[in-house]
Amino acid sequence: MNKAAKVSDSLYETDYFLWLEKQAIAIRKRDVGGLDWDNLLEELEYLGREQVNAVNSLLKQIIIHRLKLDYTSEIYSRHHWKCEINAFIDDLEDKLTNAIINKVDQKKPYTRARRAVLEQYSVNLPQNCPYSLDELMTYMEVND
Repeated sequence: MNKAAKVSDSLYETDYFLWLEKQAIAIRKRDVGGLDWDNLLEELEYLGREQVNAVNSLLKQIIIHRLKLDYTSEIYSRHHWKCEINAFIDDLEDKLTNAIINKVDQKKPYTRARRAVLEQYSVNLPQNCPYSLDELMTYMEVND
């Protein structure tokens, strides 16, 4: 490891935000030698995973609320669930890009959502997600 890499690596460990700033400056200047390649790669991979995880988490929440609306006889929470669905859709629209949409696999969010609903209610739920991504993204009904 060269001296610049050691300094950059220790800065990454001690002052993350200063490290980010220096990496951004190096990228702007096209200073290939000033980049902390190993840590930069790790951060980029982490950022990608976090974006997909955020989308999956929002999908899970939308599915939970849709399942409650469609499969339970609960009356008092329905309006709240509908409002929640629309709020989650707003957040999802902000995070969903063409690159991320290709990585969306509804199986994991649905499995987790199904488990969460079954912990609260004794209902029969489908084994596979009964909603397409388009159906999950376009729910708008809030009036009872």
